[in-house]
Amino acid sequence: MQENSNSASTLPRICVFAGSDVVSKDGARGAVVRSLQSAYPSLVMEHYDSTAESFLDYLQKMMMPTLFGDTRLFIVTHAEALSPEELRELDRLLDALPEDCYLVIDVDTSGTKRKNTKNDPVKILQAEKRNKKNPDIFIYQSYQKPPDYKVAQWLLETVPRLCGRSIDKAAADYLVDLVGYDCATLHSEVQKIDLQSDEGVSITKELIEATVGSTRQMSVFELAEACSRKQGVRVMEIIDSLFSTTCSIPTIISVLSRQYTALLRIRHYARGNPADAKVLLNKGGSYQAKNDAAFRIGCAAGLLREGEQRKVYPVIIASGIVGVAQQFADEELHTVLKWLLDFDVSVKTGRLSGSRGEVELLCYRLLRISELQKGRAA
Repeated sequence: MQENSNSASTLPRICVFAGSDVVSKDGARGAVVRSLQSAYPSLVMEHYDSTAESFLDYLQKMMMPTLFGDTRLFIVTHAEALSPEELRELDRLLDALPEDCYLVIDVDTSGTKRKNTKNDPVKILQAEKRNKKNPDIFIYQSYQKPPDYKVAQWLLETVPRLCGRSIDKAAADYLVDLVGYDCATLHSEVQKIDLQSDEGVSITKELIEATVGSTRQMSVFELAEACSRKQGVRVMEIIDSLFSTTCSIPTIISVLSRQYTALLRIRHYARGNPADAKVLLNKGGSYQAKNDAAFRIGCAAGLLREGEQRKVYPVIIASGIVGVAQQFADEELHTVLKWLLDFDVSVKTGRLSGSRGEVELLCYRLLRISELQKGRAA
């Protein structure tokens, strides 16, 4: 797509965008609209609305010329919801699209497998075949939502298209660590950065810290991870964020207990199944071997359940929780869990108020558990 081109000859007449990556598809559709608006300032856009008209009436409107000779862009979203009969009518129209018309078709494949279905718009519309035969007139592009371990790479490829800015790998990795693996949420944060930054400025880790880190409410899960990794400065930053609004002390204790219980269970599992732990701790090993081992460890730790294989990467692999578990002794983890239980009981019985200072002192003890345990033993 030649965005901002004034030559209508460079603009394909028909575009089919399919896949589960809604963000990239929306970006591609937006590029089409901007290119056509640049080439045809008086462009008329016609969106298909199934609540306002039938699809056959919409196709009929497409075939009827306008009184004023306007150039028109017809946009059909969620083509996967069309019936086979409607798709066949659309297929016939593609070979006879009026000269004043452009057409964008969006196919959402989120959570579905359409290769073997009779209602697959991509197949019925012969999108791949038409694209190969005449790419100047018809383009077909597939955008699939990336697996979690490829989300940072997705950012590297997508950010320039979304906002015309560059982003380096370190910044992409940092944004994913900060925000998570959901593409729509990442897109929202990229838009925030774009709006608050000077034109042409690249997205760096420092820029992300200034725009995203300063406004995003941190979570108790981040607190639990930072405590278990003994990251004192980050623990204080997260406590600042949590107490800037109303936070639930029972939730904090519950999540901390879940984290340290998981670490203890991982240590127990690793002693009985050293090969699984070794696969994750070593840099080598195949992708499938790491995922299989991580899923078994996740289930043993109580962090994953059957059917949650898709969560393996963020929960076990990317978090590095198996390596974190190796930094503790069993006795230290038992002591931490006792402290958390005592704190929980004290808050619920009124002996403690659950103030910020009390939470900070608790986290300080968690951060210093190894030293405190050694001192007790001496």
